[in-house]
Amino acid sequence: MIRKCSFGLLVACVSVALLACPVRAENEGLADLDKANELKIGAKSLADLEKVSKLCESALKKGLDEANREFATKLLTATLYQHAQRLCGPVLEQSPPDRRWPVLRQFALRDLEKVVTRDPGFGDAHMLIGRLNVLPGGDRERAIKAASAAASAFDENRTQKAAAIVLRAQLREKTEARLEDYSQAIQLDPTNADAWKGRALTYMDQGDFDKAIADFNSLIENDEENTTARLALAEALTNMEKFDEALKHVEKAIKLKPDSSLAYTLRARLHLIKDDAKAALADLDKALKVQPHDISALLIRARVHVSEENLDAAKDDVERALILSPNLPQALLIRSLILAEQGKPGDAVADMKSLLQRDPENVPWRMQLAGLYLQDDQPSKAIEIFTKILAEDETNWLARQARADTLLSVGDHKEAIADFEIVFKQQPENDSILNNFAWVLATSPVDELRDGKRAITLATKACEVTEYKKPHILSTLAAAYAETGDFKTAIKWSTKAVELGSGDEEVDEQLKKELESYQQKKPWREEQTVEEKEDPLQPRRSKFEA
Repeated sequence: MIRKCSFGLLVACVSVALLACPVRAENEGLADLDKANELKIGAKSLADLEKVSKLCESALKKGLDEANREFATKLLTATLYQHAQRLCGPVLEQSPPDRRWPVLRQFALRDLEKVVTRDPGFGDAHMLIGRLNVLPGGDRERAIKAASAAASAFDENRTQKAAAIVLRAQLREKTEARLEDYSQAIQLDPTNADAWKGRALTYMDQGDFDKAIADFNSLIENDEENTTARLALAEALTNMEKFDEALKHVEKAIKLKPDSSLAYTLRARLHLIKDDAKAALADLDKALKVQPHDISALLIRARVHVSEENLDAAKDDVERALILSPNLPQALLIRSLILAEQGKPGDAVADMKSLLQRDPENVPWRMQLAGLYLQDDQPSKAIEIFTKILAEDETNWLARQARADTLLSVGDHKEAIADFEIVFKQQPENDSILNNFAWVLATSPVDELRDGKRAITLATKACEVTEYKKPHILSTLAAAYAETGDFKTAIKWSTKAVELGSGDEEVDEQLKKELESYQQKKPWREEQTVEEKEDPLQPRRSKFEA
């Protein structure tokens, strides 16, 4: 008996008329094939599909003639694909995906690999393999191979071929290969929005915003209601500092889709660029009303609350974000900042240590931890971190400057000067480096370390860079002149520093004491020593900038 069956991509095979003929010995699997065919017609559940697959495999194993073997193979691959497709629903089409998605993916991939082994030209199965392997924990190289196989299988269908090439492009590591794939997909199917968007985003990553904007505009010309393209275009325009144009597209996106939390979040960012925290908070509130689980909006709002010194509200937002995504690095970073601002550097240190356990080589995080140690009166631990960073990269001027300032704060002036010598050459226009270097050369109690003339040169440069508007830098210039014995000029600049520094009682008191010293023709000497936390003595406040 010979069966003939036509298959669509996703439809089940149907029964056809059976032509009567003698059953040959090689058709020992025919009974199982008959059962599989009958069951497939009414199959409704995953269990039914599994039974059909097993019967087909059994029939092929027992033996079938050429025509029935072909029929059984088609029935098997169609059934396996349908079974995998149903398993993929909760993984690829459900938001958020089913919590069992890793297991579901594993079973779906098992079925799909069987499909493409028996039918290498089954394009949809290759596509599904690629999509499943794109997910976290998937095999990236297998995904690329599957996308390429799908593109070959869809050689006669330009639309499907373009979709496969877009999938492959998303997985490419090299920018050139990614752009080549996206461009090929656009040529095959100019209506493929994902291709235009992907190429535009790649241009953005390269910093080629003009080309990115051109692609986004092409998307919008084809579909004026494409809010995703409008928001991406607004992002590109924002990066080009074309804020007003960006805002127009965001406003249009909100009008088209008023329930888009992303649009409100982007508009909030534009408000922040214009220093309008109140408007930004209003938009972030709207974004979170639309989507209460929008982690990005929560973290941006937390940062705004920090800038507005509303630390309790900021911490509430961060804690909500951490509930949604435990141990989220961005959330832990903001929480450490909040804890530090609340005068809890020890707790902030704990958050930073937690982050560094996962990424111990992260230099910005290590620098932040060092800063927290300084706030927690543990300068030796901060110096240890700076020293390790410099051992790995001696060109890191931020770590060099931080170590120099910290060494200065603990009274190790000789080592501080050695670091200042290096970092000054790296950053000759940095007013903080110029000021602190000049200060130690002018005021160190160690006679052989002082150099008044050089201190004048450095402090004058720092004043020029800051347009003579910062009182603590003017006071450094005064100290430098006093060190050379020019008390008249020292009094001049010290008086100006006192005038500019009025308003901060502690700073004002310090500057007045310096002025009194110069009026008595005495140079200023200072050795600031920050004691380690274990020392019961409270450290004096440093005048130096980090």
